[in-house]
Amino acid sequence: MGGRSSVIDPAYADTFVQPLLDDPLLGRCQHETLARLLPHLDERELKAGETLYALGDATGNAWLILAGSVRLHFADGQNQLIERGVVGEEAGTDLAGRMTTAIAETALRLLEIPLFSLRALIKSNPDLGTRCYQLLLSRSSHETSLGEKESKKEVDAGTWREMIGWALTVIGPGLILLFGESWGLRDNAVIFLAMFCATVVMWVFTLVDEYVPSLFALLAILVLGLAPPEVVLSGFASDTFFLAMSVLGLSTVIVASGLSYRFLLWMLLRLPNHPFWQNSALLITGMLLTPLVPSINGRVALVTPLMSDMVETLRLPKGHPDTTRLAVTAFTGASVLSAAFLTSKSVNFVIFSLLQPQTQAQFSWLHWFAASAVAAAVMLGSHLILSPMFLGSKEDRHLSRPQLVAQLHLLGKIKGREWAALFGVLVFTLGVATAAIHKVPPPWVALTILYTLLLFGFLRKREFKEKIDWPFLVYLGGLAAITAGFNAVGLNTWLAGKLSGIGGLLQGNLELFLLVLFGVIFLIRLVVPISATIVIAAAVFMPLADVYGTNSWVVGMAVLVLGEMWFFPYQCSYYMQFRNSALKQPGYNEKTFLLYNALMNLVKLAALYASVPYWKWLGLL
Repeated sequence: MGGRSSVIDPAYADTFVQPLLDDPLLGRCQHETLARLLPHLDERELKAGETLYALGDATGNAWLILAGSVRLHFADGQNQLIERGVVGEEAGTDLAGRMTTAIAETALRLLEIPLFSLRALIKSNPDLGTRCYQLLLSRSSHETSLGEKESKKEVDAGTWREMIGWALTVIGPGLILLFGESWGLRDNAVIFLAMFCATVVMWVFTLVDEYVPSLFALLAILVLGLAPPEVVLSGFASDTFFLAMSVLGLSTVIVASGLSYRFLLWMLLRLPNHPFWQNSALLITGMLLTPLVPSINGRVALVTPLMSDMVETLRLPKGHPDTTRLAVTAFTGASVLSAAFLTSKSVNFVIFSLLQPQTQAQFSWLHWFAASAVAAAVMLGSHLILSPMFLGSKEDRHLSRPQLVAQLHLLGKIKGREWAALFGVLVFTLGVATAAIHKVPPPWVALTILYTLLLFGFLRKREFKEKIDWPFLVYLGGLAAITAGFNAVGLNTWLAGKLSGIGGLLQGNLELFLLVLFGVIFLIRLVVPISATIVIAAAVFMPLADVYGTNSWVVGMAVLVLGEMWFFPYQCSYYMQFRNSALKQPGYNEKTFLLYNALMNLVKLAALYASVPYWKWLGLL
């Protein structure tokens, strides 16, 4: 998986790669982590007598001497001449300030290592932090206090938003308990709705981590006996849960082994050196996974590491428009065509099961895609037009091809763990693509791969415990419990009765029906998870479509497209997963991301309107 040139640029190797490998402090780090460090390094030159840093300065970057020498002056008057190795090693410790003054003894060439990059390197190579302490001690002639820097935690005073949120968490359920019976709800339904109100308010106002309200709802349903335990806990034994856990485990191995980084470097070397193609690579990757991985959560888990590695390789700062555009592109690639393929998510099969037998025979995998092609094209085309307009920057970031070759050179040959990750991806992809032949459900294919990786040590115990997003899985299982409780207390039937009057629009004014459906789903999605919303809306409107002589597949497709609509993070489980993985240093601008997503929600409605003439041409309407 090399680049266009199989030989590393000698000048680049002499300047960056070989000094890293030769240094006794840094050279012992894993080469894959050094490859990730490489894009962040810069050269710096000082004249003799210039000060690199002074005693007591805040700890910042570290430097590797390439040529020349530097003299360290200690607080007690002693000094030491350093002609090779790392200086500014305090950056690799918890010390808040510099322990020496560093002055160039001769003309000095240095390789500058940013503080955040060094911290990331230490996180991947814990022994490096210990070696930084040891180097600091060895250069000092007296005992140095190595007490940890006192952490300064901000006192998070309750904001007005939080105060309002907690107040509504108490008042809202109280009002529901007081007036719920007058709405025609049974006792259990009133109690569930009160609990559900508290859960949603905690999500909307982000009062606690997202998995906490899910856990609260799950325990409340169990303690209050609102639904049988086997139904409430079914989310933790569902195909969706096992698939999400297994794919997250596979994704962990893909990232930890360095396979995703190697693939990214290989891809960037072969693509034109332009932001359009960098974004296109992420978009196409997600789209290719869509018909093969029947879970948006699974696709997000596979695409997010590529996006994070690309941001790091391009050296994009936090909140930069190009960082946000890459984040939007990765997320869009994994989700934009989710309604266009029968096999792209499990809830699509719910829609398929609600079709009449003769309609099911008509909508095979290929016909399903053909009938949804216009809606898919409008959503995809709108993204390609709108993303550079709203998210692009005037600055084109071009990659250094010698740097990419050097990074691949540092990674070396593909290692056993990378082969295992690659084999896992291929087996999973083939297993899902041929599920109709071997009859093994995709979640069990993924779970088999996960256990194989654990059995042979390719997924390590510590990684299984720390790298898999367990809070997200608790959140996912909690959503299933909420959905089960919602149905168990009869709220789905109650809601269906309230919505049945809209069915009359199906016969005479489909365009108005789509607009009303958009508004109804928008309101339901404020409080009900995606899958539950789709199931409820499909169960109500698809049978009505048959009654009023409208093709039920058209209504089902409208429900699928609009059911994915979300505006706030808590409304979308796979965005929560994406945010937990991607919203870190250097991080994208979440406000801009959410505004763009809101715009794309309107595009979804436009895509349905654009499809109506096409569906009439196909004879579906």
